[in-house]
Amino acid sequence: MTAELSSPDRIAENSGRMNPEQAASTEPMTTLEIRKGVDSQIDVGGLRYVACRREVDVIDGGITLYIRSAATGDDRELLRFDLFRNRPHYHAPASNAQETEIDASGAVSVDEWGIDHLTRRAGELVAESGFDDVPPTLDLPSIAKAGPALRQLLAGLSEPTEISNFQVPAATVAGLRR
Repeated sequence: MTAELSSPDRIAENSGRMNPEQAASTEPMTTLEIRKGVDSQIDVGGLRYVACRREVDVIDGGITLYIRSAATGDDRELLRFDLFRNRPHYHAPASNAQETEIDASGAVSVDEWGIDHLTRRAGELVAESGFDDVPPTLDLPSIAKAGPALRQLLAGLSEPTEISNFQVPAATVAGLRR
């Protein structure tokens, strides 16, 4: 799973920029260090919540929560929540480079905002991602009660130990610093 979640093309895709091969001849490149912790996961109500701590260079970081289908034979990544300190956002669907900003100003923390939305609005968020076949299969009452389990999952995450360096367009890094 690590290679899929932290590949250079994935970082370029999620930043809305060209991948390094496309940009090599047209934009100056820079090294971006991504530090990632070990994945932990739980399955609740037909969804698999996979979480890890990630640090994006010295720019930002926090918890990344991947929401996947837990149905047998269906491992699609539906949503991704980047519950970061400076620029919290989510991707719907997870493969969408467009970020939806999280306004957690009324929440206790951005992590609590994520837990609240994923327990109250799971079916709606999955449908928003274009996976219309998934919400009817979800056990929404179980998901609504998953707050304590999700808090425990997030609280038990290890600090990042895996370090990867990627050549990415300098404009991408400049955009992240804003």
